[in-house]
Amino acid sequence: MKIEIIEDKKQSLFVYNNDELLFYSVIKFNWLRRNSIKIFDGNDNLIIELKTYESPFRSSKYKIQFQDENIQIITEDYISVDENIILKNNRSTFLSFNQNCFYTYGENKVAETKQKLWNSPQKIILNIDEKYLSFLKFIVIHILSTKTGSNSNSD
Repeated sequence: MKIEIIEDKKQSLFVYNNDELLFYSVIKFNWLRRNSIKIFDGNDNLIIELKTYESPFRSSKYKIQFQDENIQIITEDYISVDENIILKNNRSTFLSFNQNCFYTYGENKVAETKQKLWNSPQKIILNIDEKYLSFLKFIVIHILSTKTGSNSNSD
């Protein structure tokens, strides 16, 4: 299944499947680099709200403020759902000119993303294996959590 994730001028991300809005995110910036990200489904229902704590030298941290799911932890590298589902984000090489990655569950590759570095606005293509569609929502939440507001070309 092919999913498109497109950024708008306010650095919100919108997730589409065949032109149908599935999810979207909004960000509220804070001058202390503690931002608030809210993720909604296509019917405007709040799914999760996060506080992000950005650091120029370390990975961002994500604190879950509210959720309509059973997500335990979100980091740059993975999302943990319940106690037995961990979806890992495996990025391409550090000095690559793209930000492609793939998601794994155990030893199984379940999805991959394609994105060009320095694109403004961001456009990410997510391809998920049909047999792992039950992970779609969690992979999208991870992408929206880690990519919303990450574009340095804000208006």
